[in-house]
Amino acid sequence: MLSIGAITGRLGGLNEETGGVYTTADLSVALDRPHPSRLTEAIRALIREGVLLRVRRGLFADRLHGYRAEVAGHRWVAPCYLSTESALDRHGLCQTGILALTYVTPRLIARRELGRRALEGQEFVYRHLARAFYFGYEAAGGLLVAEPEKAALDFLYFSFKGQRSAVSPEDIDFRGLRSSRYRQYLTTYRQAGFRRFALGWIMERGGER
Repeated sequence: MLSIGAITGRLGGLNEETGGVYTTADLSVALDRPHPSRLTEAIRALIREGVLLRVRRGLFADRLHGYRAEVAGHRWVAPCYLSTESALDRHGLCQTGILALTYVTPRLIARRELGRRALEGQEFVYRHLARAFYFGYEAAGGLLVAEPEKAALDFLYFSFKGQRSAVSPEDIDFRGLRSSRYRQYLTTYRQAGFRRFALGWIMERGGER
């Protein structure tokens, strides 16, 4: 049986690869515990020792070596991608000053309170987006992140629907967007009112990229 020290050493090697966020399958391999009951016992011991933090069933964060909050949020609700305020801020298009990490997901959020979650003081916000609009993202640093143009459209879509945010469309630097890609993505939306709304912002404030 591995000692706590040996186990934490193995987690240290896994940490960089996963952003410090582990599934049960990750831990089964790292801890050499293929048998479910022995794995459960080992995980419980690591939680008691303060090495692991349970995020949800089957998902854990590394408290000893540290974990990336945005990765924890990304894996907490699946599928999802980082978008709206957080992605715009990440792309340098909107200096929000908002500490919450914002994601969109095609999963239905049964109750409003389930759309806001917290882990060790970090807040996560999840917004439902129809599967037809679930595109325009790329892999970056262990999570999926909306491209600048899609992050702007996601933000405008929720703004058009009347969902509140601490920032507004006026705070977005539309000059940093590729107008051609923005317009291409906009053709996916069939609601004429939203298309006029979103097109107005890029025409008024966008550049010629």
